[in-house]
Amino acid sequence: MTHRSTRFRLWSAALAVLGVAAIWLGPRLLPASRPSAMHAERADKGGKDEGGQYPGEWFALQRAWPYAEIPQEKWHAAVARARQDRAGLPNKAGGDRIAASLNWTSSGPYNIGGRVTALAVAPGGANVYLGAANGGVFKSVNAGVNWTPIFDEFGIYSIGALELDPSDANVLYVGTGEANSAVDSYDGAGVFKSTNAGTSWQPLGLAETRRIGAIEVDPSNPNRVYVAAMGTQFSTNSDRGLYRSEDGGASWSKTLFLNDSTGVIDIAINPAHPETVYCATWERVRHFTYRRAFGPSCGIWRSTNFGTTWTRLQNGLPAPSDDVGRIGLAIAASSPSTLYAQIIQGAALGYNGLGFYRTTDAGESWTRRDTGAAFLNAFGGFGWYFGETVVTPTNPSIVYATGVNFLRSTDGGVTWVNRTGSAHVDQHALWIDPANPAQLYLGNDGGFFSSINSGANWTKSLDLPITQFYAGTIDPFFPERLFGGTQDNNSIRTPTGATNDWLPMLGGDGFYVLVDPTNNAIVFAESQYASGGAGLLRSTNFGFSGSFIGPSGLFISDRFNWSTPAVMSPHDHNVLLLGSQRVYKSTDNGISYSVVSSDLTRNNTTSLLSFSTLTTLDISPVTPHLYYAGTDDGRVWRSSNGGTGWTEITAGLPIRWVTRVTADPADSNVVYVTHSGFGQDEHLAHVHRSTNRGASWSDIAADLPDVPANDLLVDPANPQRLFLATDVGVYTTANRGTTWYPLGQGMPVQTVFDLALEPFTRKLVAFTHGRSSWSLALAELPVEVASRGERGRFALGSATPNPFRGLTRIELELPSTTVAQVRAFDGAGRAIRELHRGSLAAGRHAIEWNGRDDAGRPVSAGVYFVRATRAGGETRTTRVVKLR
Repeated sequence: MTHRSTRFRLWSAALAVLGVAAIWLGPRLLPASRPSAMHAERADKGGKDEGGQYPGEWFALQRAWPYAEIPQEKWHAAVARARQDRAGLPNKAGGDRIAASLNWTSSGPYNIGGRVTALAVAPGGANVYLGAANGGVFKSVNAGVNWTPIFDEFGIYSIGALELDPSDANVLYVGTGEANSAVDSYDGAGVFKSTNAGTSWQPLGLAETRRIGAIEVDPSNPNRVYVAAMGTQFSTNSDRGLYRSEDGGASWSKTLFLNDSTGVIDIAINPAHPETVYCATWERVRHFTYRRAFGPSCGIWRSTNFGTTWTRLQNGLPAPSDDVGRIGLAIAASSPSTLYAQIIQGAALGYNGLGFYRTTDAGESWTRRDTGAAFLNAFGGFGWYFGETVVTPTNPSIVYATGVNFLRSTDGGVTWVNRTGSAHVDQHALWIDPANPAQLYLGNDGGFFSSINSGANWTKSLDLPITQFYAGTIDPFFPERLFGGTQDNNSIRTPTGATNDWLPMLGGDGFYVLVDPTNNAIVFAESQYASGGAGLLRSTNFGFSGSFIGPSGLFISDRFNWSTPAVMSPHDHNVLLLGSQRVYKSTDNGISYSVVSSDLTRNNTTSLLSFSTLTTLDISPVTPHLYYAGTDDGRVWRSSNGGTGWTEITAGLPIRWVTRVTADPADSNVVYVTHSGFGQDEHLAHVHRSTNRGASWSDIAADLPDVPANDLLVDPANPQRLFLATDVGVYTTANRGTTWYPLGQGMPVQTVFDLALEPFTRKLVAFTHGRSSWSLALAELPVEVASRGERGRFALGSATPNPFRGLTRIELELPSTTVAQVRAFDGAGRAIRELHRGSLAAGRHAIEWNGRDDAGRPVSAGVYFVRATRAGGETRTTRVVKLR
């Protein structure tokens, strides 16, 4: 949600005005909407992450803290548990089977894309397989125009490598676990194989390798398969190196191992003499306050006996040292003695290009080829994020290098031309058609791109729902319109609610978006670290064009979280809260801010990251001056006087990263807290509830999987009902946490970061970090089967007139005589007027509302909803707009 925009979305429509609701400008992009504009990276010096625009540690730190790594065995156990829960959903849901039977539908975006880590293409180029960082494996049968997921059954969505058997295009290998040293993905579960073009799969083991950089199949013997394994991401282990199978993956042997912090990232096989195999080793250990993606173990190795023994190649290559980082290899199919190496610098030199090298004698000697700065500067200061270089199959002098930019050389790597063009930045995968080398397929942080002229022009696939959301929200005026912040794909929105018309709004990584409920032309958005300390950036024209103006009163030197919390008051759209290590408050609709708290964190200044920060803020929908705050280092706070004073309410809660504090929309004394992180040797309760504003807490995790909880919503129509976003999907409870079960069907096991609920249409939206967003129609909750003998139907018609000023009428239709209650609610789900209570005969009845509350006071202009409930609990709802 737009933080804490559950509240924001639930109440916001109550303040909406019809005049503005009729306006929605056409799409006009911000000048700085291209992600490349945000790549002003700062080099990582000496292992310190200085908070640049390159991928941050937020995802992993959130799930591991206070430990040094994510216990991957617990993650895989949670995935297995989620799959079991879904398989047994009808029984698990018990009397709430309707919630279990609802169907999620994908709500996009399809046209934005997300991080593509691997490509495998069958001869001819029509059948394409694509691996996503967090979205699983997709297949296209029309050269990337349309895509279908083919790997969802395992719940393993981080993909590192894909490889087709060169002798049989129906045989596909998948190496799970992204190896790019990005940290917003989980480890994988080894290698999988399909012998029928992705229809079914067989696990082949190697789960302990965690992250796989490459798979190669011997062109002379399809049973011989090589796997480049990088091992654990955040710790050292011995399950890394070069693995080989001689029986199609049935068994494996490790034939190259250097040490517990060095894995293999790339492989190349000589097509004319497949006994000659090359691989690149990479020394890589990454902690949350330390990154080592370089070292003397980084090097190029050659085997002349099918990988049985290995010799390190050195003649002409950089000497082993901390200056050497990741290496990508490419062999020239038309001249197999020609091999290229793309080499990245170590931290001290800035993680840029160290040099582009070539051998023409099968590795005996090497020469550095690049001149000028084009190659050296192509990696943006985070070269550990990229690694692939590819030679044109028919010409050994035409070679491509992938970094932030997509580079092409026609003279064997001496000079380079930037061919990124209209393609997205941050390149990870490339395929060149052997039959037509001008045809390229490119995978990057923006999805899948194709070119028919060697990268001079690009066509983007508009059917790939792998966007990685951090947060999302709903326009209270037009619930079809969604907004969200995404990994390396901007803050974005759909003007119409379609899946394929999403457009960028603010560049870089996007996070929380707020839409002013009194005027949806006013939009707030942020990029990482609160837009570099500038806070929420404010637009007054829907965010379509012009500049976002940073607010005044903020201290850029403060510690802002990668995903900085922001919330607008459900009582006054002029009041906004924003968090660094302390709380800022605006009383003029986000134009200026003042500090309203001291440092609420544990003030861990020893961290080399932006840590000890606020991660969540909320304002009670019931009590205007009741505020809550949570931190990444496990503290929770309450202010009962609008931020003037704060009381810590952490006692009784686990010391973990606080993902959300959610104030109940109906009861000012009730508040919920959710946590991220895995327990090491403990069952970590991720959801707690308090009935006394945090003075004491009850664990309501009950039978939830032991997995991070990222967001929690309380259903304003039924506060017994909770919706929980987790790393294995959305769970729900109809009894405030006594029992939990997966909500609905159709959405794959996914990390869900955020939830948004529109109270009138009863639409719930889940924003995932790998498979775009998904919508669920809650209007069917609950649905009661009509009893025998009933005629007609139970229905609540549209209000007439609507909008209205003085009086509106709603037609209620009942199939049989029953007791019924009809009430008007505001956007926060608060009942403001009872319109009828008592017995009604079968037939149609006119229910009137004069726009006043139970005390006889006229309500303010805005959007309301009228709900009819008949005996047994079945409800019907309609939307009403009150004019001034």
